[in-house]
Amino acid sequence: MDRRKFLSLAALAGFGVASPVVFGRSRRGNVHFEPLGLEPYAGTFFMIIHAGGGWDPTSLCDPKGRLSEDEVDPMNQSYFAADIEEAGNIRYAPLGTEENPNAMRDFFTKHYERLLVLNGINMRTNGHDGGTRHIASGRLAEGYPAFGAIHSSARGRDLPMTFLSFGGYDETMGLVARTRSGNTNALARIAYPDRYNTDDEAATFHSPAANSLIKSAQEERYNHLREVEKLPQVQHSLDLLWSGRAGSEELKKLQQYLPELSNNGFERQAQVALAAYKAGIATSVNMSIGGYDTHGNHDATHIPRLLNLLNGIDFIYEEAQRQGVWQNVVVFVGSDFGRTPGYNDGNGKDHWPISSAMLMGKGIQGNRVIGASDERHNARKVNPGSLAVDDGGIFIEPHHIHHDLRKLAGISDHEVSRQFPILIPEDEKMSLFG
Repeated sequence: MDRRKFLSLAALAGFGVASPVVFGRSRRGNVHFEPLGLEPYAGTFFMIIHAGGGWDPTSLCDPKGRLSEDEVDPMNQSYFAADIEEAGNIRYAPLGTEENPNAMRDFFTKHYERLLVLNGINMRTNGHDGGTRHIASGRLAEGYPAFGAIHSSARGRDLPMTFLSFGGYDETMGLVARTRSGNTNALARIAYPDRYNTDDEAATFHSPAANSLIKSAQEERYNHLREVEKLPQVQHSLDLLWSGRAGSEELKKLQQYLPELSNNGFERQAQVALAAYKAGIATSVNMSIGGYDTHGNHDATHIPRLLNLLNGIDFIYEEAQRQGVWQNVVVFVGSDFGRTPGYNDGNGKDHWPISSAMLMGKGIQGNRVIGASDERHNARKVNPGSLAVDDGGIFIEPHHIHHDLRKLAGISDHEVSRQFPILIPEDEKMSLFG
């Protein structure tokens, strides 16, 4: 086989749904394949949601209403400061839709007891690539994997769909395979490659006897290639290709837990992710919802997108409850950066380096707001120990959040975390999650 052609084909096996196999050797030294039979993952499932484009926290969880009808350059035009509402300790913008004017009230009153809000996060950039990377990895510069990749490598590197991604920053730096396909029909075809109708177990291309002969021929071909190809890189690619073929049994578990899929794309992401976790074959997921880069006509476009996001978070909660896994789920929501104070000439808002984040789930102490911004959405410093606003303190930055995410996941001292360290002086460390 042409080496270049083979490497190209083998690279296609890195789809991310491969599972490991046991490579046993016969007396003649040939390799045969048996499923490894991995234990289903039942630890904490991290769902990292990216609001792509740069959201506006001042129209959400760090509200800044206009002071009067006559205010020049108001922070927001859609509501007044006097109308800002509270659920427990969390203040939020009093916004909604024509169909449901109290949409934000409904979300925050339902979830405030489990919700943690981090305001005044200094992203140190107003660039999309840097901000997306920063909030997902805890590092502004290039070279670090996303948190989901680190967690999946530490907790379930060998699982067939351990790190699912539907968008956002999902760089793995080679730590773990990444599954980017949200097409459930494609996943079914991979799980049942011998069926022409994935829903019918009798609709196979070949008889059981023929399938057995095909498997034997494939193993013979593999052994031959292992004999003639001596380069370690080529042999590693061969192993990836074959482990991918052996991984369909684990994917069949996913099909057992998939409900009837929603017509809403974000909800479908959640359904696939939670089904994969329920099946024990996923440990982390990147989810994405876009449309927040509203340089024009901000209020009419941006606010409905924020409400869609809140509906999606509520859907995750309800679906995780239905699957019986909410007690092991952590949801983390962030964005590239924030939007500018006031409006531009096109009635839009531009890029602004101050943002917010929201978390809920296992190990997250809710009904809390940490951090703040001033009346023009400039970040305020906090005391690292008390977490109170303190002009003599430090700014909350993504690396503080990721330091505590790793601690929450129990992987702070794992070799993968040491390979990509988050270094914070002792006197600047925070306990953000309670």
